[in-house]
Amino acid sequence: MNELQYLESRAMIRKIQANIYKLYLIKLSKWLMLIMPIVALFYRENGLNDFDIYFLQAIYAVSVAIMEIPSGYMADIIGRKKSLVLGSIMGSLGFFMYTFSSSFSGFLVAEIILGLGSSFISGSDSALLYDSLAAIRMKHRYLQFEGRITSLGNFAETAAAFCGGLLAGYLGYRSVYFVQGIIAFIAVPASLLLMEPPRDHPIEVPGFAHILIVCKETLITNKKLRSTIFFSSVIGISTLCMAWTVQIYFTAAGLTAYEITPLWVALNLTVAVAAAFAADIVTLLGERKSLLLILFFIPFGYILLGILQFRAAVISLFLFYTIRGYATPVLKDLININCSSSTRATVLSIRSMIIRFGFAVIGPVTGFFSEQFSLTAALVLTGSLLMIFSVVSGSMLFVNIAIKRN
Repeated sequence: MNELQYLESRAMIRKIQANIYKLYLIKLSKWLMLIMPIVALFYRENGLNDFDIYFLQAIYAVSVAIMEIPSGYMADIIGRKKSLVLGSIMGSLGFFMYTFSSSFSGFLVAEIILGLGSSFISGSDSALLYDSLAAIRMKHRYLQFEGRITSLGNFAETAAAFCGGLLAGYLGYRSVYFVQGIIAFIAVPASLLLMEPPRDHPIEVPGFAHILIVCKETLITNKKLRSTIFFSSVIGISTLCMAWTVQIYFTAAGLTAYEITPLWVALNLTVAVAAAFAADIVTLLGERKSLLLILFFIPFGYILLGILQFRAAVISLFLFYTIRGYATPVLKDLININCSSSTRATVLSIRSMIIRFGFAVIGPVTGFFSEQFSLTAALVLTGSLLMIFSVVSGSMLFVNIAIKRN
């Protein structure tokens, strides 16, 4: 290699390394959700009732879930960078539409755009991070960087709870959506400046038939990948459901908004810290023990929440959120290790789709049990159901993948 080639190689490595920090910005713009403390108040100010609010969120979830696999596959075809640019533009556009809308129909269009934007980002960000690290021979540090990005998102979500409320108090609810659109727009230049890393065996003949082949490979043929996807999806469904369940639990316990807010902030900070030190936690516990904790305690957390007295239940919640913090980067790492770079975004999108649809089933089931019997019964029944899925999928994982015992 002559001097010019060497310098060009070094320059490319630096550009690919810079992807990591640009992905930090994209994550920050996605998770710094100023609107969360005031979203229901904003809807009510514009004449929406409870059904309208739940229906809007259902539309958002469905629009994300339906587009997960097509958008992930498109990212594998056109490139993760282009997918992230498109998703970032739609994410910003959706919030700006809220700024100029005051009716259910306007909000509906905004939610669909936000859902589509989220689906284009989902999977593409993790796939680009892993491929960037692989290109500069640092993929062994994926868990560390994924943990940091996850942690940054949770820190941003926590900070946003305070900032959004203050902004609404001074400038009104609609102004929060305008500022949210500006924050979301940060992801646009950050994604435009990304450098698409090289990939092994790019897809040569794209099409719907190939999507079906990838789905079959992911969910049926490849035992290692199938077991990681199923287990990761079960845990993802469990943690997503808990994010809503804990709010219902606190309300049922008679806590006021002033009491719930510091608890919610503390739980999110717990996730953020655990995610930041995910690699260290796995090193300390060992891969086998860290996965066993995820397997048993994530679903068991529901049962403990149902049977324990309030103070003990809150302590169990903090342990649940600690395990949740390192679980996400650990399980994404397992998926990335066991899938091809050419279809990585599609595979990660399949996981996200399963989680979205799983939540759409488990969430209403929990609500139904709570209405028909009691919240305690609902928590125990949901936890028992999730425990069965976790043990079955976890057993598949341990059978098909060599897990280190240290």
